[in-house]
Amino acid sequence: MSGSPNTRTSLRAVGALVSAALVSGLLAACTDEPPAVANVADEPVTGGTVTVVTESEGFESLDPQGMFIADLFNVSQLITRTLTTFTVPSDGTEPELVGDLATDVGTPNEDFTEWVFTLRDDVKWETGEEVTCADVRYGVLRSYDIRHGKKAQVDGGPPYIPAWLDIPDDYKGPRTDGDLTEDRGVVCDDDHTIRFTLKTPASNFPAAAAMPAFSPVPADADTWGDYGLDPVATGPYKLTEYEPATDGGQGHALFERNEHWDSETDPVREARPDAVKYLFGVAREYAAQQIVNDNPDYANAVMYQNVPANYVQQVVNDDELMAQTVTGPTSAIRYLAINTESVPDIECRKALVIGFNKRKFLDVLGGQIFGEYATTVLPPGDPGHADFDVFGLSDNPDGDLERAQQLLADAGDCPKKLSLDGTDTPTGKRLAESIQATYARLGITIELNLIAPDQFFGVVDDLDKQGDLTLAGWIADWPGGSGTLPAMYHGDSIINKANTNYARLDDADINELIDAANAAGNTDEAYELWGAVDKRIAEEAVTVPISHTKVLSLCGKNVRGAVLNLQHGAVDIASLGVAG
Repeated sequence: MSGSPNTRTSLRAVGALVSAALVSGLLAACTDEPPAVANVADEPVTGGTVTVVTESEGFESLDPQGMFIADLFNVSQLITRTLTTFTVPSDGTEPELVGDLATDVGTPNEDFTEWVFTLRDDVKWETGEEVTCADVRYGVLRSYDIRHGKKAQVDGGPPYIPAWLDIPDDYKGPRTDGDLTEDRGVVCDDDHTIRFTLKTPASNFPAAAAMPAFSPVPADADTWGDYGLDPVATGPYKLTEYEPATDGGQGHALFERNEHWDSETDPVREARPDAVKYLFGVAREYAAQQIVNDNPDYANAVMYQNVPANYVQQVVNDDELMAQTVTGPTSAIRYLAINTESVPDIECRKALVIGFNKRKFLDVLGGQIFGEYATTVLPPGDPGHADFDVFGLSDNPDGDLERAQQLLADAGDCPKKLSLDGTDTPTGKRLAESIQATYARLGITIELNLIAPDQFFGVVDDLDKQGDLTLAGWIADWPGGSGTLPAMYHGDSIINKANTNYARLDDADINELIDAANAAGNTDEAYELWGAVDKRIAEEAVTVPISHTKVLSLCGKNVRGAVLNLQHGAVDIASLGVAG
């Protein structure tokens, strides 16, 4: 994985700015060289408000245990601190896992079935009360209500807590069953020491602990189904206003300073702006037009989504506009999941994979600047990546129509009509229509089910609502394979209302391979196993791996601190700020 745009340290003193401007002007006059262009990755000043504009109609939920979406992980950094976290280097180096609420990345026992974390002193809630082990423990146990509890009102969350912790299978969480009385699973040794015991070894536990699911929640402020609308902050900001977009209009969210956040306790967040504002329901074409045309109202704005296709050439051919972009590859994969319950015949699924037109799909986004054609799920930069092409499509991104038609003819009993879950945005609609046109060539009718972005995962994660085909994306929870393939393809991930296995693949041999790779930890042996798992899954034709994604986000001229967060596959929200 490559890094973010080149970073230069900005000059903050007024005198230095004036002197620099004079020198720059004299040099330009003498050499005919244009003055240096300010770069959005330069260091921001303290103060001001940065605005994030997005097509989304709002946040699906800011409930830390209920979220399992990269966009929400990204914004949650403003308000929610996790046990561990990944750094976001601006110099192109790899992210590093460090302690966040915890003083370090934890201490394991010899076989990685127990992990102990020490919490930092003086980390406080926005109320001024100190965060304790009991708060973290309660937050972790909420995951059981969310995924299994009879009173659950929040859907989603990662699978790792209930899959890993040594907690009775029939426990449904504090809201349903009350406190966990057994001295197992998650225990407070004292107010600042939390101990996790696991069912099986998990050397990647500290990386999972970077997820909001491992964040504290104050039990006396837990409004449960409504907690995501008004979460209590531990981060540098608190949510003070929230109004989602409705009826085609715009909405907004405002994050203002949490006066009880102490930078001395936070090793990662600099929290430069006074406030971070979100504007919802802003079409990408409109946002790009405002920034390209230097609308002063968009000088502090960041486009969260990529530059729309009709603006790509203008942006990439303009040095000043390119200096206002965040660009580079991510760990994300765009893919089409094929529901194996709807399409049980492997020959039919192979036809869907082989006949898919990846070029047409990427052209809708603006071409290969937004992704490299994929034949694997794990991206080339991942240590678990193996280079393979099961169906021989590397040199044929248009798909092999003739071979796909022959597979359908030989299979004889393939569906003639399939539903497709996609997002209800202008771009999402065009992407879905490109797939519709692709499969029309095979005589398959695709019925589109376009879902509002802030409701998408609430639908497709529900086994009763998910369709035959699901157009989705996945960003590695952490590198190496174990942060991707188990959640996407292990049979244990098929859980109603919290499903992440959109192919609904429950193959005993593949489950066993995944378990073996998980047990190997973070080793060369494990990485080799994950590559083999990826290939074995590809042979089952349950996914069309479309592209390993790239980012090209456009920022207003006054934005600074804009760098790519590889973990979230987008500009890092917590690093943003403005120029002086």
